[in-house]
Amino acid sequence: MNKYIIVAILFLTPMSLYAAADDIVGDWMEDKGTGATKFERVGENKYKGVCSWLKDNKDKDGGPKRDRKNPDKSMRSQYIVGAHVMDLTYDPQKKRYNMDWAYDPSWGLAVDNSGYMTVSGDTITIKAGWAFIKVTKKLRRVKK
Repeated sequence: MNKYIIVAILFLTPMSLYAAADDIVGDWMEDKGTGATKFERVGENKYKGVCSWLKDNKDKDGGPKRDRKNPDKSMRSQYIVGAHVMDLTYDPQKKRYNMDWAYDPSWGLAVDNSGYMTVSGDTITIKAGWAFIKVTKKLRRVKK
């Protein structure tokens, strides 16, 4: 009986190490309800965020909004929904996600190493900054 418990612990331990890192995977809504981001695992402790929904996603002609403010002119015709907006690395010691790169289509601004995110239950807290601008933001998990 004891050997089965030991085998179960050894088998489950590696999965539990990844459970905390993968807490971010899924869809998350901004606290103001204006947009949502989908986070997915792309490698060992690496995650990617993609804009998955916008409340106001219509341009002046009624079509989906495009990334008109993107500093890269070749990207200005892409749709905002579906756009890559964040790269993260999970830090298991600090139990947080470091924002390696983040892009805000509403400003057309991309920054490197701009902050970090923590997950607590169904809430993400983002602490970010660039130059003298500091931002704290909350996201809520989208329940399906």
